[in-house]
Amino acid sequence: MLENHRFVLTEAAVIESLRRSGDILLHPRLENSLLIYDGTGQRALTSLYRGFVAVARKAGIPITICTPTWRANHERLTEARITHDVNGDAVRFLKRLRNEWKSVDFHQICIGGLIGCKNDCYKPDDGLMVEEAKAFHSWQIHQLAKAGVDFLMAATLPALPEATGIALAMAETNIPYIISFVINRHGDLLDGNSLEHAFGEIDAACGRPPLGYMINCAYPSFLNAHKQPKSVLDRLIGFQANASSLDHSELDGADTLHADTISDWGNQMIALNRRFGVTMLGGCCGTRREHLQYLVDHIHGE
Repeated sequence: MLENHRFVLTEAAVIESLRRSGDILLHPRLENSLLIYDGTGQRALTSLYRGFVAVARKAGIPITICTPTWRANHERLTEARITHDVNGDAVRFLKRLRNEWKSVDFHQICIGGLIGCKNDCYKPDDGLMVEEAKAFHSWQIHQLAKAGVDFLMAATLPALPEATGIALAMAETNIPYIISFVINRHGDLLDGNSLEHAFGEIDAACGRPPLGYMINCAYPSFLNAHKQPKSVLDRLIGFQANASSLDHSELDGADTLHADTISDWGNQMIALNRRFGVTMLGGCCGTRREHLQYLVDHIHGE
């Protein structure tokens, strides 16, 4: 997909959209992971994913979608006394959805197995050390791999040590994987490490390095792409951007939804694709199907 296309769509906000819908009750520790077992929740998830895929399919653009398993690690499932194969069932849920487009080439809709950090994604000091992270996340990674995802994805990672441990665990599978960081408005990880240092450290640590790196849960301007070295841009394959240019301390726990105009968001995302070669584009907090449609209309449509 990445070799054959200069633009690949990713999904827009899932958890945040469900939380603000007013119709869905998310689990306090597992977020949206259990919705696949609930009729109302399953319909809400299906509607979101169908909408994202429909935008891509109408334009003939490939898309990646990720399992609703960001918080479905072994510790949280055990605490909640959940015995279902949540990670495997989430993969099978998305595969059934993908089968609705039977005439589409398999590689036009790729399914990612999604995980997150153990603790708060905006508090890097709460992150795990490398070996601790590898041990903690291995169970979920292998559950997703066993279920047959097309790639693995670790998202909203604030600190380098935990990201390195996750990468080491993912490298033990035979599946392509992506590491996605949350950054501050200066273009650095929340723990202060530069992207250049983070990418280099992980690539050097892993016998099978990530397919590439992404940024998510930050506004596109936070990257300061014109200041990033070539080594970063060569390994940065995607960006799922927040709809708002406020930083995390201003957005976290906000009662109301903050968003810049779709055109400002979209034009900055398009610049990442055209000027800096960032292939995979989509949305994070505050974004909707309309954000994806803007990207499609102004990258693919011109």
